[in-house]
Amino acid sequence: MKKSLFTLLLILGLTGCGLIVRDFRQIHRDALVVDMHSDTVLRMKNGTDISLRDTVGHMDIPRLKEGGIDLQVFACWLDTRTDRDSCRLIIDELIDTLESAAVRNRDDLAICRTAAEAETAIAAGKIAAVIGIENGVAIAGDLANIRHYYDRGVRYMTLTHTASNEWVTSSADTAPAFDGLTEFGRAVVRRMNELGMIIDISHASSRAVEEVLKITKDPVIASHSCVYSLCEHDRNLTDEQIRAIARNGGVIGINFYNGYLSGEFAERADSLWEFHRPQFDSLKTLYADNDSLYRAARKPLRDSILARLEGIVDVGTVVDHIDYIVKLVGPDYVGLGSDYDGVPSMPDGLDDCSMMPSLTRELIERGYSDDDIMKILGGNFMRVFHQVCGGA
Repeated sequence: MKKSLFTLLLILGLTGCGLIVRDFRQIHRDALVVDMHSDTVLRMKNGTDISLRDTVGHMDIPRLKEGGIDLQVFACWLDTRTDRDSCRLIIDELIDTLESAAVRNRDDLAICRTAAEAETAIAAGKIAAVIGIENGVAIAGDLANIRHYYDRGVRYMTLTHTASNEWVTSSADTAPAFDGLTEFGRAVVRRMNELGMIIDISHASSRAVEEVLKITKDPVIASHSCVYSLCEHDRNLTDEQIRAIARNGGVIGINFYNGYLSGEFAERADSLWEFHRPQFDSLKTLYADNDSLYRAARKPLRDSILARLEGIVDVGTVVDHIDYIVKLVGPDYVGLGSDYDGVPSMPDGLDDCSMMPSLTRELIERGYSDDDIMKILGGNFMRVFHQVCGGA
């Protein structure tokens, strides 16, 4: 009895002195870690072999393993300006690309259509790959295409992107042609509910988000968004929207892009890009017929600009956004949505997906419990995945 009491007092004393340190690596390994959004499939379509550790980009299988990511959503992105007759063809090609990669890497990667399938794949030591579509323009104005994509394994669709399409307005649209959703847009929401496809409201206008939440019978996600109160960017969510998503039972995946995390970064970056715009425009004209050569030619200038912005945003800034949501609505409605391979700059300490454990370390240092860390790293998304997409 005395020994037990002494041991308890010793533990309490050491904890109070900060001498007991929880192993963030072990907690990260024990968690089911989910990244709700990356654009890596676009790099794959352009020839990147994700089985090999790369020196460019943010993501490949070796770095996914190193980062302890158990479930990765691969978004198939489409520009709003895409000719409507080409939309389905392009998305199908992107899905084909991911499927081929999964076949070639069957011991490491498995495409999953339900949370139960994902959990089985993860238990077998594989990375669960979930297919998303970024930009509802992909359905080309035809509700039948939602079923087509569902049958191909797509389990969430981001309704719009940085420009409004014909049926939903974008957060970046300062003069929308209609208010939020058209009647067709409302039919899209209902059809996604019927099929069991998760609705993603990232990029959508405030009015569109409001309308979606009135119609949907299922939880929604904001797969890759941040907090407007911390960084006043149109892509970020207001307190009112965060509360509404929480009431809906949805999840917000915090985006790692520096420009959505920090107003200071965004302001300084905009100034530098504008100053160097003539040089970028000159290169774009010179390589107008070859986008790959243009990207290679602009890289030294782009890298020099980003180097001047280092030190503004770090892992702690990402957790600031997580903290804000937790304090506003609790720990059940926030997750991770990196936007790796979709944005030009990442926080210091999160340069690529191999560095994900640094988030767990930061959460521990801020006093988060193991249970809440498990929710944030992936449990919250899995709850929605189970609820919307079925699977035992």
